Amino acid sequence: MRRFRIRATLSILFLFLLGFPLCGVPQKKVLILHSYNIGYVWTDLIAMGMRSVFQEHTRDIEVYEEYCDTKRYPPDFVFPHIRELLYSKYRNNPPDVVVTSDDNALDFALGLRPGIFPKAPIVFCGVNNYHPDRLRGEKNVTGVAENFNIPRTLDLILQLHPKLSYIAVVSDSTETGRYNTARLVQVIHQYEKKVEFRFLLERTKEELEKELRALPPNGAVLNLSFWRDRAGRVLTYRESLSFLAEIAPCPIYTLWDFMVAYGTVGGYVADGKMQGKLAAEMALRVLSGEPADSIPVLTESPNSYLFDYRALERWNIPLEVLPAESIILHKPQGSFYRFILYFWTVLVIAGGLAFLSLTLFLQRRQLQRMLREREILIKEIHHRVKNNLQVVSSLLNLQKYAMVDPRDVEFLENCRTRVQSMALIHENLYQSEHLETIEMGPYFRELFSQMEQAYNLQDRGISLCNEIEEFKLGLNEAIPFGLILVELVSNAIKHAFPDRGGEIQVRSKFEKKDRMVTLEVRDTGVGFPDGFDPAHTETLGFQLIHSLVDQLAGRITWESRGGVRVTVQFRLP
Repeated sequence: MRRFRIRATLSILFLFLLGFPLCGVPQKKVLILHSYNIGYVWTDLIAMGMRSVFQEHTRDIEVYEEYCDTKRYPPDFVFPHIRELLYSKYRNNPPDVVVTSDDNALDFALGLRPGIFPKAPIVFCGVNNYHPDRLRGEKNVTGVAENFNIPRTLDLILQLHPKLSYIAVVSDSTETGRYNTARLVQVIHQYEKKVEFRFLLERTKEELEKELRALPPNGAVLNLSFWRDRAGRVLTYRESLSFLAEIAPCPIYTLWDFMVAYGTVGGYVADGKMQGKLAAEMALRVLSGEPADSIPVLTESPNSYLFDYRALERWNIPLEVLPAESIILHKPQGSFYRFILYFWTVLVIAGGLAFLSLTLFLQRRQLQRMLREREILIKEIHHRVKNNLQVVSSLLNLQKYAMVDPRDVEFLENCRTRVQSMALIHENLYQSEHLETIEMGPYFRELFSQMEQAYNLQDRGISLCNEIEEFKLGLNEAIPFGLILVELVSNAIKHAFPDRGGEIQVRSKFEKKDRMVTLEVRDTGVGFPDGFDPAHTETLGFQLIHSLVDQLAGRITWESRGGVRVTVQFRLP
């Protein structure tokens, strides 16, 4: 009896020790503190670079992001409110490392450190004119400096415009604008004998427009910052750049990659995405146990020559005079090759599906007497199609990180979501006992789970609710039906909640009597803009939705009251 008890005790202890590692190691927490707001493209590029690194470690790392919004509001106004918010959120749940973007967030984090996260190392990026004295007395801090190179851009302007008579400098009253102007003043003595400088600083929008219109055409504009005018009016990214390009009678140059758009020629620019990526890689080194103080601050900012082909063409600047290592955005042949890539991607998918359909048709006629062999064959085909579509999805995902323009990134992400919805159809057919039909309930639940992860709905405060009846669809109906659902839900995610969270409700039902399938997608967002007609828009998403509804011989209705409500109905054959 005693021997039995000893054996039982040892067995229990063995099982406990065996199961202990399964509990896992607690996730490390990373707090990302941005100086500016979502939608400010420089911040979005930095965040994109950080996410490209952290998303490979989601099992080990939990990431929190906070935005200080100091581009639209003065730091003295927003910081007291944010301090209270961060104190309530992280005082008892401190991060293991704090990553900051731009100067205001770094200064803010250093001030908060003693009271909220005293032991957390800090990794910064986007910090202007870094000098070691800035961190005097601080420990456990490292990062990436944003040392944009003003002389390289000034030399470039003089090289491209040998008959230049002046450079008009535009800057605003924000902290960033004043700092950028001070940086220019430090080097301007090297160029005063070569060209005249005209400073258009801290103007209202009307004053700046009047002075720009009065400039002669034989000059250039250096845009250091114009996001908030002297009257306190905040301009969006597109408003600011478009305003300057439409008014100025000469080419516009800049020092940052995100500002090479809407008419700006370009310059020797700082790379926001690379800033975020390098900072995230440093944060991973810190989380792995490497002291932050042992990692040297990266003082050489990752910069490059970047130009917009459309602006070069407008001002008759030939490509031959640009530096050899220049990157050209929107170059016609680049756009053509990108179109060819999209075309062949779609063609391969369509050709693969057409080949699959033909193969299934021929095989079903030949193998009617060999039911088991036919089932095995069809299941294998579905499995391979699913795998091929997953490969296409992975290729689109890899291509997405090679894109500079956020619109290209969004286009590829939309394509990838559509491919994944088709792959999920074939995965369900592969696992189903009945190869002719698909159970839509499990398909919906898996699709919603993928979309919640892809669009990070939980962090954005968006809830995806569903009331799905259990019913079956054939392959010919399931694929367009799934694509319609993906388009409607993704449109709601991207456009219904620009400034806040909300709820997306998806309902589906099947009336057996008349074999009518009804899908309803409703959101609590902002609704359609005034005058917007989804039935006559030229955007790819809406055209795809109407094309798929026509393919099902169905009908679609749109309502925009207190959000958007879309109803799709079609009858099964």
